[in-house]
Amino acid sequence: MQSKTVDVARPLWIILSIIVCLLVLRQLMHQSMFFDGTIYASIARNLAAGAGSPWRLQFSETLFSVFSEHPPLMMWLEAIGFLLFGDTIAVEKCFSLITLIASGFILLRIWQRLHADDPELRLAGPLALTMALIAGRVSWGFTNGMLENLLIVITSLAIYCVVFAYDSADRGKAVSRSPLMIAAGILVALALMTKGLVGLFPLATPGIWWLAFRRRSLISVIIDTLVMTATVVVFFAALWQLGDAREAIQRYLSIQLLPSLTGQRGSGGGNWNAVRAFVRVNAYPAIVTLIILLCDRRWGSRPELPRDIKQARRKTAVFLALVGFSASLPLLVSPRVASFYFNPSLAYFASAFAIVSAPAFIRGLRALSVRSYRRLSLGLVAALVLSVFLVGYNIGRPGTNGDTIANAARIADHVCPTTGACERVVTVCGAGADDWALYGYLERRHKISLATMDAGTRNHILVDDSCSGQVTGYNDTGLQLSKYRLLQR
Repeated sequence: MQSKTVDVARPLWIILSIIVCLLVLRQLMHQSMFFDGTIYASIARNLAAGAGSPWRLQFSETLFSVFSEHPPLMMWLEAIGFLLFGDTIAVEKCFSLITLIASGFILLRIWQRLHADDPELRLAGPLALTMALIAGRVSWGFTNGMLENLLIVITSLAIYCVVFAYDSADRGKAVSRSPLMIAAGILVALALMTKGLVGLFPLATPGIWWLAFRRRSLISVIIDTLVMTATVVVFFAALWQLGDAREAIQRYLSIQLLPSLTGQRGSGGGNWNAVRAFVRVNAYPAIVTLIILLCDRRWGSRPELPRDIKQARRKTAVFLALVGFSASLPLLVSPRVASFYFNPSLAYFASAFAIVSAPAFIRGLRALSVRSYRRLSLGLVAALVLSVFLVGYNIGRPGTNGDTIANAARIADHVCPTTGACERVVTVCGAGADDWALYGYLERRHKISLATMDAGTRNHILVDDSCSGQVTGYNDTGLQLSKYRLLQR
């Protein structure tokens, strides 16, 4: 007996919840965080505590005493959390969680709007989000407080503004679309304030809409693009009038952006390395889609769809894929690229894959008997309960950087005892001079800075076997550290 009333959305939502628990929440509960996220959180905490200023951010007294590596927006927002809730690791962890929820909600709204006239695919929004989370390093980014997390929220909201202006309501008058285009332009400016030039890609969305759907005139698309671009220009022209903001922009351009574009900073950039990274980050959604289609070909029945539905789905998939390419192509020619740089584009590629695979997946669910559907539901609920248990079990655990966290705590206890003088700067040599995680945890948790030997030596110096012979006049403290020894004058 076949089930005629199968709720196909319910299993999809449960699968998404399991993926969120296993790939994001389980690791988000750990104390560990990639050193980039630790640096951003330290800067935000310092700003909230009065160290540095909004346009002269500070990581530590020695490293990035004036932080110019990235624009400041995410650190500003995190600083609000520290002002409200104090110096607690929960701030950066909850900030990552909020960006996950916000980006998921916005991407789901984009999906639902694009499929407003296709009830079957409208139900498959959770599948598109699942595809996005398993792509590349998307889930890793949300567990580690990366700038890309906020960039996904802001750029997706900008794209939603364009989709909302161009959807089936077909707002024909430019005056009715202008507020949405101005809002999208402001969001693009905020994306630039988050991660720089990689936030520009939503400006291409009106043109991509015209290419994919041809539902409005080319001249109106050009006008809308110009409105968005002019909004960005006006935004930064206004910032340029502020002395502190102008200096911060100039520092970012000269220290970070221009050296990165010319290949003076970073490695593993364009050419085939970037192409391989692009293929790799899209591999899992592509493989899942292929498996679903092969199973449907082997065991499923493929009813002939009306031509208008097939065309609408194909055009929507093309639109989403082109949006993904608009965010990815600049990275493919960049001298400096890492796999997580692609994160803001992956939700759109994943959604295009979901359009291809969702009909077969839904047909498979609807083909289940009542008994099979119940068994599947019970199995998924059991898996979700287990996933939630694993999340709870991991709350507060050290995680991958447990040794470094322990090292930082032991060093801090020695150089800043509860009684006596506190030394806020410790000299470091050897491998420790490049141990960015140690820099991050010492500053984030204990407000202690590391300084290399070329800046002079202090009362304490952290050494390893590669440089201990260069240090004289110091005695070993006997502190139990992995990889290093702490010496004292």
